[in-house]
Amino acid sequence: MSHLLSVILREQKIAFLIIDQKFTVIDCADAGNIFGQNGEGKAKNTTVFDAIPELTGCEEIISDVAHGLLPNFELENINRSISDTETHYLTLTLLPYEDDSHPDKLLLVMLADKTAWTQVQQTLTQQRNELTLLKQSLDESNKNLEYLIQHYVPREVGKALLDKRIAVGLGGELRYISVLFADLRSYTAISETQTPNETIEMLHGCLDMASSAIEEAGGVVVNYMGDGIMAVFNAPNELENHEQCAVQAGLEIQARAAARYEQQKQDNLPLLQFGVGVNTGVALIGNIGSTGHYQYSAIGDTVNVASRFCSHARPDEVLIGENTFKALDTSVTTRALDPIKFKGKSQPMTTYSVNYAEKKSITVE
Repeated sequence: MSHLLSVILREQKIAFLIIDQKFTVIDCADAGNIFGQNGEGKAKNTTVFDAIPELTGCEEIISDVAHGLLPNFELENINRSISDTETHYLTLTLLPYEDDSHPDKLLLVMLADKTAWTQVQQTLTQQRNELTLLKQSLDESNKNLEYLIQHYVPREVGKALLDKRIAVGLGGELRYISVLFADLRSYTAISETQTPNETIEMLHGCLDMASSAIEEAGGVVVNYMGDGIMAVFNAPNELENHEQCAVQAGLEIQARAAARYEQQKQDNLPLLQFGVGVNTGVALIGNIGSTGHYQYSAIGDTVNVASRFCSHARPDEVLIGENTFKALDTSVTTRALDPIKFKGKSQPMTTYSVNYAEKKSITVE
């Protein structure tokens, strides 16, 4: 083998064997020491299967390549342990070969050392697998986060937090909103006649019914208080005609409570009715609480008055304040009540009892 060929084979990390039709090695070159120490000398005059055990059982394929029935044959990732700590990865290629000095058809067996490339591929595969596992972990974390947001944070508030429309931290903004309070009447007396499980089941049903009515009207439930519920309209998203939406939600709560009783009265279930209060005005809306725990809510006189309205409302009644009343259209039927002097207020307040409100489409921005 010429010196130039030896340099090329060594630099390209290629070895070759030439075999005859009896699979005997008649020539070989291994400048890159691919066959191991003294492998070149050991390979001569042996069979190709001694030099490359991976070809055992491939006799028919080798013959087909030698006779031109197959253009070539290739095996990838053949392992060669050069030492206890070093493994090489080879790609084997079979090609038909003709030599004027030899009358029979011969076969060229080339072995290319692809260790570096294989190691890169293995590294990339390992990294892809790690990225896949990481993605699966992130997907699982996102599902858990979505579950927490959905079940522990109001849906619209969760979206606003993820969209960074609400800052994560204590504080808020002054905003013109409508606030709704709804409270179950006679709940304490009824719960005394039931087991704890029956009480919880009854409470869940009522609060779920009220929450659905509020959310369908465009409101956001921000707090559950025992047998009561608090919701805001026009926060965190802008809500057109939020005053009317809040009133519509209050009436829908009453309607669903009455329908629920009609469906279940044959089971001797107690009559459960809500008192509902709605007030409109400026309030501080945002994250309220301590540095260790806070929740999205609203505080201020507007909120306090809405709570007073709820406390004063009779079962199956919706009471509203002056600001809410002024924003309603003619589809809402109300009745003015005598001014009421609420605790903590210096002047009596005009309130209205709502009798009917035509359902309107909800537009949330």
